Amino acid sequence: MEEATFMNNTKSNFGKWGWAMIIYCGISYYMAAVLSTDTLNWYPAAFASLRGWGEGFVNLCNTMAGLGGWIGVAAAIIFSIMAAKKGSRFMAVFGNVICGILCIIFATTKNMGVFLTMVVCLTFVAGNIQLNVVPNNIMNIWFPRKKGLALGWASMGLPICTATIVLILNIIGNPQTAYIIIGIACFVVAVLSIFWAKDTPEEVGATPDNEPIDMEQAMIQKEKQEAAAAKMTTQVIAKDKNTWLIGFGHGFLWMTTIGLVSNFVTKLIMVGTAPTLAVTMLTVAAVIGIIGSYIWGWLDQKFGTKNASIIYGVWYLIALLLMVFQNGSMGLIVLATIFVGFGIGGIGNLIPSIIGTCFGRFGFIQANRLIAPVNTAIRSTALVIIGIIGVEHLNTAYMVFFAFSVLAIILISFIKPKTYE
Repeated sequence: MEEATFMNNTKSNFGKWGWAMIIYCGISYYMAAVLSTDTLNWYPAAFASLRGWGEGFVNLCNTMAGLGGWIGVAAAIIFSIMAAKKGSRFMAVFGNVICGILCIIFATTKNMGVFLTMVVCLTFVAGNIQLNVVPNNIMNIWFPRKKGLALGWASMGLPICTATIVLILNIIGNPQTAYIIIGIACFVVAVLSIFWAKDTPEEVGATPDNEPIDMEQAMIQKEKQEAAAAKMTTQVIAKDKNTWLIGFGHGFLWMTTIGLVSNFVTKLIMVGTAPTLAVTMLTVAAVIGIIGSYIWGWLDQKFGTKNASIIYGVWYLIALLLMVFQNGSMGLIVLATIFVGFGIGGIGNLIPSIIGTCFGRFGFIQANRLIAPVNTAIRSTALVIIGIIGVEHLNTAYMVFFAFSVLAIILISFIKPKTYE
């Protein structure tokens, strides 16, 4: 009964160090979006104009970013193994230094081949380290029983980036200058990570979830959890049905999220919405996503990650139907913006939370080694599906995503939480 009460505690009483980790992970999520996805709406055209690389260059950038996503499937395994051996703080420093170097090359090269190679590298490095390995490991280890709520706060970094980064880049103007600044920001975060990022609460005298227990008891719990995680070999995790139910079930939900958001503006324009209004509504959706991040975390904490994931799937079924029947009327545009926007902030915290729920505080890293590549491979097919069907037939693509979302809900319903303590 005491455990259930704690799990349903939706108060954000994380303590000084807990909030420090949440803010740090929010920055990591923000930087991941800057370095991998959210700037794809801006830098291809900006650099094409600056370097004189032609209109086809924009499509090349999107293709190479997609390739980076697929390479990320293998990279996810490698980076997860590194994290298990070296810890999250090391990975944070390593990832930000690498991305800083890549950004400087990205900004200054005048060779298209080198530039496109940097697109691939930034996508798979940031999409794994800053988006997945570092913040998700830290959140699960610091908040084993309040991870849903903590992730709800931290993952606000993703929609905040969507809402602000293009505006910031437009203010800077020159893309070369912009990416030199982003590169410097990566180096600054790398230095801050040395002093700010902490692998466990115990190393700074804090307790998991800011639970009111003495340090001796906290260390005993930590040793038991580490011992349980040590038994989770790759073979053990591979035989656990939850591994594949999460990998495919949540992967399909992530695929739907990308499918909806990536062509949200395109769909609105296709039904007669003015381009400026369509872009504005995407920004509004991102702002709604900031609120959604917290709400999904609250639902996770209150009703459990499995139930919150099913609610998320149903929510996006409605969002898909709103896009299918979109006719350009202001009422439908507003409804679609609310449903799509509210969902943006959900998937980023539900996936790491359900893994932690099923595999435990220190088992997250081992389990994520198998689950992350599956999630990555499936989510990367969203744009492939749209590309094969054709942007001019978005409604057909949406119905494909609808079918996969129904399948996702079915798979998630079979997940059995708390396989390991």
